[in-house]
Amino acid sequence: MAEQAIFWGCTIPTRFPFIEKSVRLTAEKVGARLHEIDGFTCCPESTLVKAADEEAWLLTAARNLAVAETAGYDILTPCNGCYSTFRDAMSLLRTTPGLTGTVNEKLAGQNLSYKGTLKVTHLLEWLSEELGPAVISRKATNPLWGMKVAVHYGCHLLRPSPAVRWDDPLHPTKLEDLVAALGARVVDYPSKMACCGGALDRVGERDDSLAFARTKLKDIKEAGADALVVVCPSCFQQFDLNQAALIRQGEDLGIPVFYYTELLGLALGFLPGEMGFEMHRVDTAAFIEKWEGASDIKTRLAESFTIKDLETCRDCSACKDDCPVAQVQPDFAPCQIIGDVLDGNLETVLAGNDIWKCLECFTCYELCHSRLGMAETFRKLKELALESGAGPEQVRSAMETFEKTGSLGEPRESVRAKLGLGKLPQRGGEDLVKLLGKDGGDSE
Repeated sequence: MAEQAIFWGCTIPTRFPFIEKSVRLTAEKVGARLHEIDGFTCCPESTLVKAADEEAWLLTAARNLAVAETAGYDILTPCNGCYSTFRDAMSLLRTTPGLTGTVNEKLAGQNLSYKGTLKVTHLLEWLSEELGPAVISRKATNPLWGMKVAVHYGCHLLRPSPAVRWDDPLHPTKLEDLVAALGARVVDYPSKMACCGGALDRVGERDDSLAFARTKLKDIKEAGADALVVVCPSCFQQFDLNQAALIRQGEDLGIPVFYYTELLGLALGFLPGEMGFEMHRVDTAAFIEKWEGASDIKTRLAESFTIKDLETCRDCSACKDDCPVAQVQPDFAPCQIIGDVLDGNLETVLAGNDIWKCLECFTCYELCHSRLGMAETFRKLKELALESGAGPEQVRSAMETFEKTGSLGEPRESVRAKLGLGKLPQRGGEDLVKLLGKDGGDSE
């Protein structure tokens, strides 16, 4: 793997050193070779610096790029703002005739020269394109199974194009893929692609900044997410620090916020304390507690089900409208029932009546492109329900009769005689009861 210079930017080391810690721990674990080099400054930040003096913004960015080139490294940064600044500046220098020469005349006084030979990569871009979700999934020894996570890209990881070309600027998917690689389930929400609004704080528009945060956090809460994952320190500040301010004002939020490498660190086996989770303003304890409990749920489910098959059914749901029962009773949602099981609500599902509505007609199986269907899953759920003492009285009574007699009913000889039918051959109910070992005797 290529060696790169790490460009932290200003915000992570000064305000969120715990993000820096998680990046350092996980980068080493996955094999990234990062180098600290002297001479970097602020990237600089665009909202404040570029708006005030574009020439100063460009010269500062070019100087940072030249420092890395002189050291012989490409740049890797975990900050969206730094990433966007560098990519935007590189695009401007590449496409504007004479601009590089003008910049280099000023850099020459510091024995620096920008050549345009280096590559600038965001940490998430590197994890996605160079390492890949499949490798991350294999390395995730403690996957985040059972956890539902919402994602926020941040504007400057995706825009402006064509300077930034990592993912679709309006309909991206690569962060979702990286979260799914950790074993978590990604949940969608209406304002996913909206800006965090944090820049409004920097220009004195505090109320509007909080309004942006409030809208997204409420959407995320309503979507049922256990946490929000971000990939930008400014976005982290908006959703963690400003959410804490909203909570102090009495707002019902409480969505833990993580930088991606913090969740990656959990999946790789690092402890919350090692990564400084206690430094978050919004408490992360509920997320950790649920995640640890999910491991016990997964162990129990694995005793009766193939969990991957359950997840496939829940996520696909292609056959839900073909279920004969759902066509008669629209509130019957078999895929949702499987989702409830995966969410840790097995006891509630077993105690309810919905699993008994499955006719085991195998329509879903015949339509399933994965040849799974849900009939066998529901049959197993019914079995577990009966074992726990739940289930319809009719089923439990019929089973008791079967276990005692080896039959669900005896023929009515009078009716048979009336139809001119003779006696049936002697039945083997007693032998079956002994075979099944339900008569209290030796099954052998």
